[in-house]
Amino acid sequence: MTTNIAQTTYKERYFTFVIHNPKWILLIAALLIVAMGVGLKNIKKDPSVDAFVPSDHPAALARDRAGELFGLEDPIVLGIVANENQSAFSTDIIHALSLIQREVRELENVKKNALISILTESVIHGDDGDLLVDPIIPKGVVSPISAERALERVRSMPMMDGLLASKNGDTLTLIIPVQDANHATETYQQVLAIAQAHRPANAQVHVTGVASMNGRLAQMVNQDTRIFIPMAIVTALLVIFIALREWRGLPGPLLVIAGSAAMTVGLMGWLDAKYYLITTALPVIIMAISIADSLHVSTLFLEKCRLEPDKNKAELLLGTLNQTFLPVTLTTVTTVAGFVGLAIGSSMQPIAEFAWFAAAGVMAAWVLSLSALPAVILLLGLGAKEQAQFVQDSPVNAGVYRLTQNAFNHPWTTASSLILVLTIFIYFATQARFDYERQRYFQSDDAVRMADVTLNSHLQGLNFLDVVVSGHEPGDLMTPKAMHAIAQLQQRIDKLPLVAKSTSISDYMSVMHRALTNAPAGELPSAEHAPAQYMFLYEAAGDPGDFKEEIDFTYQHTLVRAQLTTDRFSQVSPVVSEFENIAKSWSEEFGLEAKVSGRVAVNSGWMKLLASSHFTGLSLAIAFVFCSSLLAFRSLWPALLSLVPILTGVLFTYAVMGLLKIDIAPATSMTAAISTGLGVDFAIHLISGARQSLQKGLAPRAAFSGHYVVIARACVFSAVALAFALGVICLSSAPPLQWFGALVASASIGSLLGAIIVIPACYALCAPTPYVINVRGSV
Repeated sequence: MTTNIAQTTYKERYFTFVIHNPKWILLIAALLIVAMGVGLKNIKKDPSVDAFVPSDHPAALARDRAGELFGLEDPIVLGIVANENQSAFSTDIIHALSLIQREVRELENVKKNALISILTESVIHGDDGDLLVDPIIPKGVVSPISAERALERVRSMPMMDGLLASKNGDTLTLIIPVQDANHATETYQQVLAIAQAHRPANAQVHVTGVASMNGRLAQMVNQDTRIFIPMAIVTALLVIFIALREWRGLPGPLLVIAGSAAMTVGLMGWLDAKYYLITTALPVIIMAISIADSLHVSTLFLEKCRLEPDKNKAELLLGTLNQTFLPVTLTTVTTVAGFVGLAIGSSMQPIAEFAWFAAAGVMAAWVLSLSALPAVILLLGLGAKEQAQFVQDSPVNAGVYRLTQNAFNHPWTTASSLILVLTIFIYFATQARFDYERQRYFQSDDAVRMADVTLNSHLQGLNFLDVVVSGHEPGDLMTPKAMHAIAQLQQRIDKLPLVAKSTSISDYMSVMHRALTNAPAGELPSAEHAPAQYMFLYEAAGDPGDFKEEIDFTYQHTLVRAQLTTDRFSQVSPVVSEFENIAKSWSEEFGLEAKVSGRVAVNSGWMKLLASSHFTGLSLAIAFVFCSSLLAFRSLWPALLSLVPILTGVLFTYAVMGLLKIDIAPATSMTAAISTGLGVDFAIHLISGARQSLQKGLAPRAAFSGHYVVIARACVFSAVALAFALGVICLSSAPPLQWFGALVASASIGSLLGAIIVIPACYALCAPTPYVINVRGSV
């Protein structure tokens, strides 16, 4: 008992200090916000999808190894598509490709000597036993004859068909490797501008590729968050104004929202943490918690002003703070616990860091809500007598009261309706799928998506799945046995679904063998030293670096590359698994090492990782919330009851995913866990309000009127403010922001309905004493 008194005394002394020194409190808060906010200048952005892949993941390690050996990175792909029924092998289109290539080579982020097109490649042919290597396009002015001959030369090199040119000759491409594929926003814009400037009259130009799409996505998210997050905050403040009916009620919540967001993101800068693509949602989450805390404090204060108009405002505010301290603190603790559970349960660093910093943001909002907010309320004179009747006979109050009383008066009907609704939710929730497709992150009319669709349809797929083949020692791959083994691997890969074609060094070896011996197409040499001799002859006739993307200079490592028609996870996942099985069995059979790599393998790897850890993180978040609720209430019943709005919000989120066909992917995977924070916020406030009334001796039904309605009103406006704010974010042109806005808004509404309707019904069903209700609804 002594400890409780000491704690209460300390709390009252603190709030008394806040009430008596509002200017000092604001000064301290401002200094803290500025000090933390200075860290914003140290923020380092990492918009890449690869950030979700652990650095020690096998696919990531194989990708990095392939990059070291062959200089392979996710490129920008530029395509020139001739108009219908026309050939891209014309003088004007080839000339345009030459101009584009020349200017692109000078861009800062481009690997200048690694560009690939028909202008950089050579054709292999023979002449009386001699191996000849000639450029596909000779230097100088391109004539109609040389353009037509270029088409014949490309068709004689099957490795180029479907990649550097389409099979029917209507498309030419320029592969543009970049220094940093994850920071290619400016490079993509520059390449696009160059392509448009040199677009031939009889063709269209398209720019796509993983680097382009990463750059475009980062650009969209950055642009839209700068516009729509401020608009969301303004929208939320408008709802708060409607709730409080007083402009003097806005600066306080705005300070809490902006201050806690600045402190949190600034903390990221101080700790040298990266600002990932999903981190753009962090201010929205902080806004949600800030709105809830601010509204509960402000609403209860104005209610006290209405009920006790003759009392001193400082005294009323002190009473408000003492009364709201426990529920606001409990919601903070439980919300933080939920994010901590998500952080511990997630195997992806961006999600784990998001959760840790979201927890820090919730703590910052709690501190400002119980310090700076009351200081602003006092200094601005909120709660003037002429504003004191703001909630009396409010339509919102009346609606909340009727909804609450109906749920309490008809608990079995409420329970039956809830079961029916949850059944519908469960049906749609089961339709939600773990899936990812790069194109879906863009609007259907976005230039980069249209380019990706167009070039994938004209070529044989721009989705690469690779195998890095390694011998035990340098030179191991320059043997007939190794070449035949690689060809065997290709044959097995080509039989897989979605694989349009595959290429490797064995394709070039067979072309050289045919040029020198007139052997049938596809046949490989069988003489012991033939592969090494062929390579020597090629190096003498052509550029020794022509094969740097296929085999290393020591002839110990080579790359087998497959082109897939799609990168959609649900379709390619079984292909990648079979790919890995083929590589493993082939390696055991031929004694060469084979490791699966490539963009498709990396994406499949982190999606499988997400699927394996998603529900673990969510379960831990819910478990941590329950444990913290149990400790806070020191009773099993209210702790269990607090889970109801959490579960309805989570289920509602998955139902919306299933209904709207929104994939569970990195951009959306956190929304269910976020709904736990929103749900527990409503639950804690409402349950605490009901328990306070019951502890005062009120009958169960009476406990769900009066003060409880004021709390429920604050919850309603909090949910509506968040839903409208997120509705604004749904106007973004970036689908990931649209999905996030729709899902968190649905979680907010689902959690609110679960809290307001279910909690009274549960209390009615479990009431310790019988109750009788007359036709007017009184006890």
